[in-house]
Amino acid sequence: MNTKMNMSLLTVFASLTVCAWQVPSWDARLTEPGAVQEMIGNTWCGHVQGMCVTSNALYFAFHNQILKTDWYGRALKRVNTEKHTGDICWWNGHLYTVVSVGGRRKPPEGDPKVKGAIQEYDEDLTFTREVTWTNHGGDGITCLNGVIYVGMSAVSKPAIPRRGFWIGKYDAKTLTPLCEPFIVDPGYEHVCGPQNIATDGTNIYVGLYSPDETAKTPCFITFDKDFKVKAAHLFGWRQGVDVVPGGEDGAVRFIYCTTINWIGHKKILPHLPVQGLVQFAELKDGRIEDITRHCVFGTPLKR
Repeated sequence: MNTKMNMSLLTVFASLTVCAWQVPSWDARLTEPGAVQEMIGNTWCGHVQGMCVTSNALYFAFHNQILKTDWYGRALKRVNTEKHTGDICWWNGHLYTVVSVGGRRKPPEGDPKVKGAIQEYDEDLTFTREVTWTNHGGDGITCLNGVIYVGMSAVSKPAIPRRGFWIGKYDAKTLTPLCEPFIVDPGYEHVCGPQNIATDGTNIYVGLYSPDETAKTPCFITFDKDFKVKAAHLFGWRQGVDVVPGGEDGAVRFIYCTTINWIGHKKILPHLPVQGLVQFAELKDGRIEDITRHCVFGTPLKR
């Protein structure tokens, strides 16, 4: 990157410095390292399923792996996970992912009745423990005040539009369920249940797949802690979202990720690098607007 371009980007990102979190002063498209887009063992990774961030690291969950980078997109660690891993969240030094097992665990290794699981990792991506259930799959997850909220769904093929989805609540310290899963109505039809869940400590944000993206149906819902709808937004089909500090004048700032070259399971070119686009957006005065961008994942593409 030349000096002139770097200085202009320094100016842009100076306004995006997040408290003690130093947002990088660059804008480069990077790729997920070592991702082979073929279903061979655990090398195929699919698209980004979810993301969460800390002051010194970004975590990206794919269908069957988790990638950890620094804020400059430099890969720090990558681990294989169970397919189908969904969203990921961070709380108190622990990472939690939700896995839609879908009965794929066969005896003697597993219980074929299991449909979903919360899996816990430390910040270095070492697996520590899990809790499972048998009634629903799962995709979205967040943690608020020591309570894990996990989005559950009964995914059908083909995907059938529906209004309600299930939410489960678990104690983050013990992974014990706090209540029976309950149904939440977002007010709009969706498919596949909550894909991403995030929180700003007051509200809970749920990202959904709209049945038809061209219909411009709100798919990013703001709930209070009791899951009563407060607002609904059209915020695209994002594949990872988290809340970061830095919003001013009452704005809520999001960091979100989209897999920009995802073209589906059966039409993927062999060894096609997964390209992730990470951007910032703000919710202010009832509207969500993009405010800048930068891209992550490992090794920069040649320009």
